[in-house]
Amino acid sequence: MKIIQVTDVHLGRRSEIRYGADLHERLDRCIDHINARHGDAALCIFTGDLTDAGEAQAYADLKAALSRLTVPYRLLPGNHDRRANLIAAFPENGTDGNGFVQSVFDTPEARLVFLDSLAEGRVTGELCDNRLAWLDARLGEAAGKAAYVFLHHPPVELGLTLLDPLGLEQPQRLIDVLTRHGNVRYIFFGHVHRDIAGTVAGIPFSAQRGLHARFMLDLIGDEVVEQAPPAYSIILIEGQRVVIHSHDFLESWPLWSPATGQRVR
Repeated sequence: MKIIQVTDVHLGRRSEIRYGADLHERLDRCIDHINARHGDAALCIFTGDLTDAGEAQAYADLKAALSRLTVPYRLLPGNHDRRANLIAAFPENGTDGNGFVQSVFDTPEARLVFLDSLAEGRVTGELCDNRLAWLDARLGEAAGKAAYVFLHHPPVELGLTLLDPLGLEQPQRLIDVLTRHGNVRYIFFGHVHRDIAGTVAGIPFSAQRGLHARFMLDLIGDEVVEQAPPAYSIILIEGQRVVIHSHDFLESWPLWSPATGQRVR
């Protein structure tokens, strides 16, 4: 099974340049790249910060752009989003019955679980009692089947002095639910604008840096934003094997053929 993860689109006003990049253009190029190379993907998951300010027009622009995506998709909110505007623009995306943007995607081999970690008005994320109870029930239904969890906020400290306080609040509550069921194989998230991998409570996790600017790696506390090639993740799942490729799709450097040694771009 092939899954695509795109995160931190931060779509704002058209023609707006943020940190030297046109994010509408980046999204269009990302969609073109996925269509050309990954039409066989089962699903494309956008893990939050779909827009930069949650404006209705930004969701309308996002919907227009995604109309060209040939792969089915699922959208999750991040702290820059507004839940009501997201649901209004994408009613088909689904909610959990309590007004949260949570759903599942089942295959014969696995269940993908999508969580809404948006805490309106805060940068940090939250999973309230209702959201955790919904997750608990969905994992229970999938007993004996591998489960993969997607959300925006990291449920683990990453060693990033400035960003760690902005992750998921009370992350142990989520980890307790995940470990109790014993079938969660991987956690995927965004939010931190960096490619990071690790484990928490024995569960592997992966952060994708996404389409926006990247935070430079600084473990002592200086927050600096740098422009870097935007990327999305290609997640390959087969039985016990999970492989994640982070793919830069706006390469500007030369490309060479290993077969001929000749430059091809």
